[in-house]
Amino acid sequence: MKKILKKIIEVIAGFITRRIIRKYKPLIIGVTGSVGKTSVKDAIYVVLKSKYQVDKSWGNLNTELGIPLAVAGYKSAGTSLSFWLKALWRMACLYWDGEKKIKNILVLEMGADKPGDIKKLVKLAPPDIGVITNVGISHLEHFEKVSNIVAEKRKLVEALDSSGCAVLCGDNKKVLAMDKKTKARTITYGLERHNLVKATNLVFHYGEKPIPGEELDWGISFKLNYQDTIIPIRLKEVLGAQQVQVVLAAVSCSICMGMNLLEVSEALAHYASPPGRMKIIRGLNGSFILDDTYNSAPASTLAALEVLEEVYSKKKIVVLADMLELGSQEEKGHQEVGEQASKVADFIFTYGEKGALIAEVAEKTIRKNKVVDAQHFKSQEDLINELKNLLDKDSVVLIKGSQKMRMEKVVKAIMTEPNQAKKLLVRQGKEWQ
Repeated sequence: MKKILKKIIEVIAGFITRRIIRKYKPLIIGVTGSVGKTSVKDAIYVVLKSKYQVDKSWGNLNTELGIPLAVAGYKSAGTSLSFWLKALWRMACLYWDGEKKIKNILVLEMGADKPGDIKKLVKLAPPDIGVITNVGISHLEHFEKVSNIVAEKRKLVEALDSSGCAVLCGDNKKVLAMDKKTKARTITYGLERHNLVKATNLVFHYGEKPIPGEELDWGISFKLNYQDTIIPIRLKEVLGAQQVQVVLAAVSCSICMGMNLLEVSEALAHYASPPGRMKIIRGLNGSFILDDTYNSAPASTLAALEVLEEVYSKKKIVVLADMLELGSQEEKGHQEVGEQASKVADFIFTYGEKGALIAEVAEKTIRKNKVVDAQHFKSQEDLINELKNLLDKDSVVLIKGSQKMRMEKVVKAIMTEPNQAKKLLVRQGKEWQ
């Protein structure tokens, strides 16, 4: 889409969307952060829909063009002029219709690829509740330094008035400090003791060897604490401390909405890891896949490697591709991941120009750490063929890379039921295929 035409559509879509919101007055929950915002958005949706009429932005509808589509009920975006003409007409009809056609609550992911993005989005869809998951070096290429990312993300809670609620990841000091920059009531969440909503007594079930005839046990158990109330929580087939953080953010948001912890715990029984976020998938020859292909940054990759380190498995395989948009931290980020992967994995496969850095570091440390073999591949096809030869019933393979690297294709090639790809994997829509 040409820039001028895109800008015209953006202006018209924004104009109509603002009027739709003013007319129907849905409660808007905005979610942003460097990592985890999509998972948090989905978790909030799962919990709130057990009690309220709620909708969410689907996929990557988190921009000035994406949010109008989300408000209008679209689940994906198109690029053709005909798509946008139909979409603008649908938005206009939604505004002029005499009956309310949108849900009472909208959970909207708000992305920030460059300075000024959040400011535009909160004007487009003014939030009643603002959730900030974390702040890291994602998109550092466009922000130059982390302090600029912090200032950008903070715009979400700065937009809240005194009747609103700010949900902050209290384990991140930069996010916690945003408490002083908002007029709204604040709820902090995390694993550290000072948080209002916290998880204690965490037990991770990483595919422990079962009793013969039983399934492997995957999941997390913990005690959910808020004020004087403690509720036991069991998340099945959900892995990693980062997923506990996701659930705590959703719990905090539900508290803002007036739900009690018993209602929340019942709703969480239906929570599952979203596609591409440490999703457990059965692989070829009795293997297991940890599909973390939604996106990649150093912090999230290191967290995924921590999970793999704890997994019960005789053969641990890591498949890693480029981590993009890291700016000045690009080389350092890939080196850190390579060093940690070499301590955790038996086999390391890398793909992509920048992924080669990971393999280089692993090869240097191969003798003093755990790695049996580290290989770099210039094509996914060669990587897949080598991976297929390696997989067996003792294998667990972690697959991760930035969105543009399309590592979900590797997952699809080695999963036992590729016909389930649309249900289990990311980026399976027509626009991606």
